Amino acid sequence: MARFPSTSIPRHLRPSRRRHIFLALFILFTLAYFLHSSTSTSSSAPWSGSGPYDPHHGGIPESIWLEHHMNSPLPSSSSSSSSQSKLVSNTSFDWSSLDYKYPPPSPLRQLPIGRPVSLPPVQHHFGPESPAARKVREARRKAVKDVFVKNWKSYRELAWKKDALLPISGGYKDQFSGWAATLVDSLDTLWIMGLRSEFDEAVSAVAGIDFGVVKEGNSNGRVNIFETNIRYLGGLLAAYDLSGRVILLTKAKELGDLLYAGFNTEHRMPVDFINFDQAKTGEGLDVEASVVSASPGTLTLEMTRLSQVTGDMKYYDAASRVMDVFEQGQNSTRIPGLWPIYVSMARQDVVNGNQFGVAGCADSLYEYLPKMYALTGGLEARYEGMSRMFLEAADKALFFRPMLPGNEDVLMIGTADVTVDGTEEMLLNPESEHLGCFVGGIYGLSGKLFRRPEWVESQGVKITKGCVYAYRAMPTGMMPERYNMVPCQSTDDAGCRWNEELWEREKKKRPEWKKHLPKGFTTAKDPRYILRPEAIESVFVMWRITGRQEFQEAAWDMFKAVSNGTETEFANAAVLDVTKAEYPLPKEDYMESFWLAETLKYFYLAFSPPDVISLDDFVLNTEAHPFRRPKKPRVIRPLKL
Repeated sequence: MARFPSTSIPRHLRPSRRRHIFLALFILFTLAYFLHSSTSTSSSAPWSGSGPYDPHHGGIPESIWLEHHMNSPLPSSSSSSSSQSKLVSNTSFDWSSLDYKYPPPSPLRQLPIGRPVSLPPVQHHFGPESPAARKVREARRKAVKDVFVKNWKSYRELAWKKDALLPISGGYKDQFSGWAATLVDSLDTLWIMGLRSEFDEAVSAVAGIDFGVVKEGNSNGRVNIFETNIRYLGGLLAAYDLSGRVILLTKAKELGDLLYAGFNTEHRMPVDFINFDQAKTGEGLDVEASVVSASPGTLTLEMTRLSQVTGDMKYYDAASRVMDVFEQGQNSTRIPGLWPIYVSMARQDVVNGNQFGVAGCADSLYEYLPKMYALTGGLEARYEGMSRMFLEAADKALFFRPMLPGNEDVLMIGTADVTVDGTEEMLLNPESEHLGCFVGGIYGLSGKLFRRPEWVESQGVKITKGCVYAYRAMPTGMMPERYNMVPCQSTDDAGCRWNEELWEREKKKRPEWKKHLPKGFTTAKDPRYILRPEAIESVFVMWRITGRQEFQEAAWDMFKAVSNGTETEFANAAVLDVTKAEYPLPKEDYMESFWLAETLKYFYLAFSPPDVISLDDFVLNTEAHPFRRPKKPRVIRPLKL
């Protein structure tokens, strides 16, 4: 709705003060009724957190009920309530006290000020749900939650405060600095699933994490900025946004200050790995000669949100200057609009590579462009321009319609190489990755934000359906990590009919082809499924954007295949080969934290009421951590922590 200063509205059209008072009283009485109904319901049928509960909540929208259930103070007699209010951070080093050799330019860059732009709604307008449909949906959601609860219980009993549970042996592993990656990564999933006691316990554990110490055996005392940013900082910020627990913001600021030390370089470009001991001296770090583009390009959402909630602009300033380099080079690469997969932040060169893609090693650089536009309330216009350029370029250079036995109209995501022999010829490589499946949701989101409905249908829907096809085509119902298909010469029906002879010729060119592969696939170069979320991510997003039941059905098919094929005694494990339905499937004794943080969260949200983590209220980072889209672009003054 447009807003006008009062002087611009004729007096006879202005609402009266009495009307304002009446409206305010009506809202207060309505909220009081909702809270009373929620309290009455919980008191007559108490819910333990892990057990079943009434999905209707007395007619209250679930998002409101959830906030009340998860955030209301517990009875004063509760020991949990008392301990939560007294949480104190455990830290052995103050990262904010460093005297940097390379301080940021002064003054610090400020977040744009003003009322957020009135952006178009992202979510579909969902109508009433029939009792029968609700019953099916809730049963499916409960099945997802049951898998999560089993996993969490095993992590709690066998790997508490460790980075990862080993799901076959029941052991554990520390590979992300030893700061309890699975615990921090799962905080907002616990909150979203309404697991109050488990969430409270996890928040208490977070207070004890010491970001001043790296566990022995972790990358020789080096901290990976990318993983630390998306899993730890993203997890803390999202859990704070949902719960308002001050200790979470305190820990997020501590971690933000640690990551900020990674910008203490000659040109204020971030390193890929922070040398912990060297960083503590403040004497400056050396930027690596070459890194994957996603690493420096995936800092904006988290650092911007940290500035929004603390009022300290140094985080936004640091990440914004990195994006200056990407913005300046975007139209000067060998495929204008896209950046090469490998870049050099040491030379501030994001132009001179010849390999391009939007999947592994580059993915979240592109993902964050439209999401930054939403997170800044549309006030940072450059992210719209950068988004549009990449979306147009990727569609022309990287996507292809595969030749399929059923002539399905779907799109797959490839990569592109540009020759450097002077011809500058662009060559499509029709190798697809599970990591690229997020792109369907990004086209859907961008199509809504930038009023380009054709992006929703022509790219968002078709790319998402392509990933669903890759799941359903395999005998296990799970998509392999990497595979090849035969690209059609055009995307129209006439130019993309199944041709048995062509498929026979193409598969013979691929030494990786095997007889048991489904028709249409010429390789499964990496036949694993490692609990990845990108496909269900786009399925969830497209369900919320279009409201089409086919996406919920796809989510259920995928969940059944994944949960059954990856299940172990303790949790769920990566599968080594999804191209053969030889059960029990061969597995690897490893479970990434993103299984609980992303994959199961997206499955759960796909069967949740659409007001739970609405895409009109939240922006999700690349680890599925929801950041609240602010009503104001920034905090006026820093919070006192």
